[in-house]
Amino acid sequence: MGFFEIFAGALSAFYAVIPSYGLAIILLTLFVRLLVIPLSIKQVRSQREMQRIMPEVKAIQKKFKGDRQKINEETMKLYKEHGVNPLGGCGPLLLQFPILIGLYYVIRRPLAYMGYQLKEGVTTRFPAPHDYAPRGGVTGLLGTIQHSRLANDLFEHTLAAVRFLGIRLDCSSSDALKKFDPSSVGQACGSGLLSALPYLFLVLVMGFTTYYMQKQLQATRGNQADQPGANQMQMMTRIMPVFFMFLGFSFPSGVVLYWITGNIWMIAQQQLILRVVPHEPTPAKKNGGGSGSGKALATKPAKGTPTKSDGDNGQRSPTRASKPHPSSKKKKKR
Repeated sequence: MGFFEIFAGALSAFYAVIPSYGLAIILLTLFVRLLVIPLSIKQVRSQREMQRIMPEVKAIQKKFKGDRQKINEETMKLYKEHGVNPLGGCGPLLLQFPILIGLYYVIRRPLAYMGYQLKEGVTTRFPAPHDYAPRGGVTGLLGTIQHSRLANDLFEHTLAAVRFLGIRLDCSSSDALKKFDPSSVGQACGSGLLSALPYLFLVLVMGFTTYYMQKQLQATRGNQADQPGANQMQMMTRIMPVFFMFLGFSFPSGVVLYWITGNIWMIAQQQLILRVVPHEPTPAKKNGGGSGSGKALATKPAKGTPTKSDGDNGQRSPTRASKPHPSSKKKKKR
């Protein structure tokens, strides 16, 4: 069992539960996302802690202004003390690359990782099912995959097995746009813009959901203008959707479906985690920056401000205003 056979086995297992190639990919996506939930919670906690210690980060920047090396050293010490990773939001995203690579090859040539091998003399880039033959002597888990329902359907009813919502999950937008492709995949995917529209629509949804998810993750960190790594995160928010749309143009639509499903899951999960993980308020500054100090200062008169004025607008000091006038005592005695 190699790296790609693991993904082939997972798809076969989910396909055995629900005999739909598209739904098997969606179930695989949800399974992977469930596995990384602890990492997502840790990421949100790190972002919340980043907001909480921002006054201390700004104090370091002010104290060592002009000494970038010292600022970086002290800031990293502070991050280590509070368990903060300024680029922690990239972790779940980077974990998706190995899965994307695995799914790319498995969806392009699924039988090659299900206990089948190419017949002698076949050299085409995208072999058809009849170009494969079951590998002999396969046992164990790989043998189970070879005799799975997914492997049988892909081998005997390829077009029906790979279709989902009217498109082929082993085809890409670039495949559908080609007017002529000698490979069997290219011929069956389409031959122009009209046939490529459903595939292009998936790519656009891929880019939009990626952008929305990145903006949502960025919003959880509050005002990022003065945070270290803020420029990198903002740049990633702009570049990542375009980058993945570029990749998605040549990805099989099954891989694009995986990415879209993962984005939707993350958007919903992020909303839930934000409710579960409590938001700790940012501590007030010690010297005149917090709300408490502001209230204290408001009750004290500034230096040089007159507290008594016998003839200025009838104002009196608080101490003298509290004493009753002698004439009022006489009136009371009467």
